[in-house]
Amino acid sequence: MPGENREKSLMARSNRVTLDTISRALNISTSSVSRALRNDPLVHPETRAQVNATAMRLGYQGRSRRGPQVSVKQRTIGVLFAASSMSDVKSHSLTMSYLQGLTAEAGRLNVTLNIHAAEEFGQNGVPPEHLDTDVWVLSGQHSAERVAKLASVAPVISFVRAYPGVTHDLVATDDVSGISQLVAHLAQLGHRRCVWAGFDAQSSFVRVRLAGFLEGVVSAGLDLSEQVLLGNIFTEGKLTRPEPLIGAIRDGATAVVAVSDHAAFEVSEALEAAGFSIPEDVSLTGFDAIGEPGRRAAHFTSFDPNFVEMGRSAARLAVWRLENPSAASVKLVVRGRMLEGITTAAPRRGKSVPKRKR
Repeated sequence: MPGENREKSLMARSNRVTLDTISRALNISTSSVSRALRNDPLVHPETRAQVNATAMRLGYQGRSRRGPQVSVKQRTIGVLFAASSMSDVKSHSLTMSYLQGLTAEAGRLNVTLNIHAAEEFGQNGVPPEHLDTDVWVLSGQHSAERVAKLASVAPVISFVRAYPGVTHDLVATDDVSGISQLVAHLAQLGHRRCVWAGFDAQSSFVRVRLAGFLEGVVSAGLDLSEQVLLGNIFTEGKLTRPEPLIGAIRDGATAVVAVSDHAAFEVSEALEAAGFSIPEDVSLTGFDAIGEPGRRAAHFTSFDPNFVEMGRSAARLAVWRLENPSAASVKLVVRGRMLEGITTAAPRRGKSVPKRKR
C-alpha cells in the first residue's frame, strides 16, 4: 500500500519518530498532527483516529521533557482488529468508529494504545508477549484458539462477540432492544408478517438479535406462527440462497428484518432483481447504521448502536479491569437508537406480486 510504503521509508531514514515523520506518512500538516495527538475537538474525528493509529504503529514517544523525570510504567491497551492490514481497518466505518472512541478515551485516561491487524502475526497467530500489552481489546471475529492464547497472558475485552469457554469482558450493542424497536416500527406501519433474514447462528450476536426479533414479534402482538425465520440463506455473508426469501414475499410477507446492514444490502439487491420495489412492495430494515464502501447508498431504517461510545466504553472497561483483575466477567451494554430511513413504509393494500422471471 502507498501509505504503508511511505511509512517504511520514513522509518528507515531515522530511528526517531517525530511529528514531522507522522505528518509526512499521512500527507497532512505537522500542526494538524500535533492537534490530533492532543485530541483537539476541532480536528475531524477520523483524522484524529488515523493520526493516533499511525503514531502508535510508528512508535512515536512524544516530545522529550527537560529535567529529571520519575519513571512510571504506562498502561497499555492492545487493540487487535480481525483484518489483514491497517488499511482494511481504516476503510471500514465501523472499525474507525471503534478506534475513534478508543483513541479519545485513551487520551483522557492517559493510557497508550498499541493497534494491530491480526494477520500481521500470521493466520490464527497471536501477538508475541514482548509487545508488553496489559489488556487486549478485540474487534471482529477471531478464532477461539487466538482468544484463549491472548487471555492466558492478559485480560481480554471483546466487541460484540462472546467466546464460550474463555474468560473475558464484553462490550455489546443493545441488540435485543434494537431489533425489537425495528419490529415495533414495522408493526405500527401495519405489517403483520415479517421475514427474519439472519446469518447462521454461529456468532453470539446473531443469536441475540434473533432473540430480539422474537421478543419484538411477541411485544407487538404479531402472530409468531406467521413470521418466517431464515437463517441458512447466507454463505460467508453472501446471500447465496435467495429462493426462500423470494418465496416468502410471494406468499404474503410484507417486510424483511435483516440481521445487519450488510445483510440488508444483500437482501435489497436480491429483491430488486426479482422485481420487487423497496419500500413500495417490501419494507426492509438493517442493523448497524454504517453502510458499506463500494455499494450504492441505501438509507435503511436501521439501528445505530453508537460504535464511538462503544470504543470509549472499551477503554474505560480496560482500565477498570486492570484495577480489578479478580472481579467477575463484565458485559457492558451500550444504548443505541433507531433511525428511520427510506426503506420502510405502510404495506400496500391489494399489492400485485411480480411474476416469476422465466
